[in-house]
This record gives sequence, structure tokens and C-alpha cells, in this order.
Amino acid sequence: MINKGKVEIFDKNWEHYDQWFKKHKEIYLSELKALQKLVPHTGPGLEIGVGTGRFAEQLAAEFGLDPSLNMLKVAQKRKIKVVQGIGESLPFKNEAFNFILIVVTICFVNNPFKVLKEAFRVLAKGGFLILGIIDRNSPWGKYYAGKASQSKYYKAAHFFSSKQIISLLASAGGEVKQVYQTLLQPPPDLKQVEEPKSIFGQGGFVVLKAVKK
Repeated sequence: MINKGKVEIFDKNWEHYDQWFKKHKEIYLSELKALQKLVPHTGPGLEIGVGTGRFAEQLAAEFGLDPSLNMLKVAQKRKIKVVQGIGESLPFKNEAFNFILIVVTICFVNNPFKVLKEAFRVLAKGGFLILGIIDRNSPWGKYYAGKASQSKYYKAAHFFSSKQIISLLASAGGEVKQVYQTLLQPPPDLKQVEEPKSIFGQGGFVVLKAVKK
């Protein structure tokens, strides 16, 4: 079932959400650079939890799914083919996409395992699932968790560690092939855009590239 409370948070605050990317441009661009290292440029691609389309637009994800109608209206203006729905029950055929993006969204869904199972179902053979998370064990994860009660968004989040996500991906039928990290500078903001590094256990934002087993 859809958690209406979570959806309403984003539906009511879509404008504030979208402006965050301008206000924190260095964080956004650093995360984007890390994703670009692992996202293939051969479509079709889908972003689960597309929001206002900030990542999908830059990463050539043709399709975007989200439960928030107001978010989807903005994503559509960014030329994304939008579908209203949830990650636990994707309205797409088996093996429909060459790549799938899930950027931070996994910490907001009701059933992360089911979302990943569905993602692998609609992922074509030889395709990739690109998953971006805020690592709960990093300084950034601890910072956001500490602000959760005052945040419009993170009060509804459940953060994962990198090891937890790798285990969850394996249980859902995936195998991690590459990892990049960024947000190596301490919170609450970045002074400059970072170049992503192929390391593990240091950055606040972690991008994992997985294939179906």
C-alpha cells in the first residue's frame, strides 16, 4: 500500500524540494558526477522515484515513476515520460529497460526489498541497476539522521549503510559490480564540487552499479 503521509510530504513541498538543488548546487553536482560514472547512455532508462526529474534529465532516463503528481508535473516539463505509481508494483513489462536509477528513494519506500525485486524484473538482461544512497554510517548520514525531526523530508526516511544495501541487493537477485563515492567533505554543505572516487566506506553519497544474477 502507498503511505499517503510520505506522498503528501513531497506533494505539498514540491517547489521547496526542487529549489534545494539550486541552493545546494555543489552537493547536487557532486552526486550527479558520481552517478554519471556508472549510468550507461543506452536507453531506454527508468528512474524509480523520479521526483522533479533533476537526475533523470541529466542522466538520459527517458521514463520516470513517482507517486507524487505534483512532482511528476515538474518532471514532465523536463521532457521525462512520467508514470504515477510506486516502486513496489511497477506498471511495466518484464525486461523493459536497459538501466534503472534509484537515487536516495530507497530510504523512503515502504518495502525496499520488493522495490529492488521489481526493478530487477523490469531490467533487461545485461542491463544495470544504479542505486544512490546516503550511507547511514557516514558523517552525512549521521547529520541527516540528526536533523530528521526538523526536516520536511528526512523525518520519513530510513537510512541504510552500504553493507546493508549490498546485502539487500543480493537478496533481491543482484550483484554489485562497481562502487563510486562522493561527499567526502564534512556536512552541512560543500565548498566545491567533488570528483567521485572509486572507494568504499568513506563518502557520504554512495553509488552502486548492480546486475541481475
